[in-house]
Amino acid sequence: MRYRFEFRSEASCPESISCPAFGHPNPADHLPPPLWRKTGIQMRLALRIAALVLPTVLSAGTFAQTTLSQDIVGSTRPLSSNQESQVQSFASDQMGDLAEGDPVAVVEARNTLVQTARRAGVTGVFLGSFSDAIMPEAKKILADAGPMRAENTLRVLAFLRTPDALGTLVDSTNPRTVTDAGRRLVAAGLLEIALDGNGQTGLDSGVLTSAARSIAENLANESNWIVALEDLRALNSIALDPALTKENRTEVRGVQFGAFQNLAVRIEDASGPDELVQAVYRAMLGLRGKLLDDTTAGDVENKEIARILRIVLKDIADAAIKQWDGLASDRRAYVAYEGVLRVGAQLLSLLEGRPDSKADALRDGIEQGKSALADAVKNFGG
Repeated sequence: MRYRFEFRSEASCPESISCPAFGHPNPADHLPPPLWRKTGIQMRLALRIAALVLPTVLSAGTFAQTTLSQDIVGSTRPLSSNQESQVQSFASDQMGDLAEGDPVAVVEARNTLVQTARRAGVTGVFLGSFSDAIMPEAKKILADAGPMRAENTLRVLAFLRTPDALGTLVDSTNPRTVTDAGRRLVAAGLLEIALDGNGQTGLDSGVLTSAARSIAENLANESNWIVALEDLRALNSIALDPALTKENRTEVRGVQFGAFQNLAVRIEDASGPDELVQAVYRAMLGLRGKLLDDTTAGDVENKEIARILRIVLKDIADAAIKQWDGLASDRRAYVAYEGVLRVGAQLLSLLEGRPDSKADALRDGIEQGKSALADAVKNFGG
């Protein structure tokens, strides 16, 4: 006799007569899934596809153009009407985000515009059209928007390097019309970038000379020493620009050292140590490095510059005597006053081609004390 044993798992086979363990297979196992189950699967699949596809479709509909082709940014010929239209559309989208977007959108728009202006192979032809498309909205933002939008807009203008963009940056350093020192500092700090046009964006000798005059006029009313320092650095960048004609370079050098002289007069007129001396000192340090280059020194009218520099040194020395008590208690201010006299004497020797013992005596005098400095000033003359 043979016995057959069948084992059933309670977990896998419910108490049902159709369970295979009982030898009764379920007829429904061979039938297609019910309609409701099939429809549910299809619906879930459709929803997943929609979740992946819809954002892409919507994005494409919202942002019609996310970049410009290389034949546009690298064009050496005037853009066609179709290309101009693409530039206008692209710039309009980004400037719209700068004007009305949330902070993340503002930064993304700024980066997109800056990266476009800095693309490899970009030409002055494109930058001119790009600037024309951007500037109208940029000026509206600067006139009406708050600091965040305005400062990000200024950063875009710096990389356009066109006369209109440069002029707007210079205007943004004017303390008579821009009361926010933070905005003036951003604009002034971007001037050196904006001036690096490599001769292909219309920043010719006349434009640069006009910009130098305007910067000096704004500087004459600037009370923030950090902004003043950036203004002085921008003036030096213009004075060294190879696009300047010989006549304009002479004029710009005069404007530059005239700005130093104006600051020195204001420092001397102050009742106590003036922070503006920090700008004069640091700008002189940068100027010394440039004058060490013989080719640069040969481009300037050394005699006239040396004459103005002597006036600056005397004014600063007179200011130190007048403000001596304040300098005695303010080490940082003392270092700046002493630095102007020391670096100024070095500049004179570079300009004149020989050491100047009377100028050196000013530096020694401030180290020795008030009386010694007063004697050195009398000996130095005017």
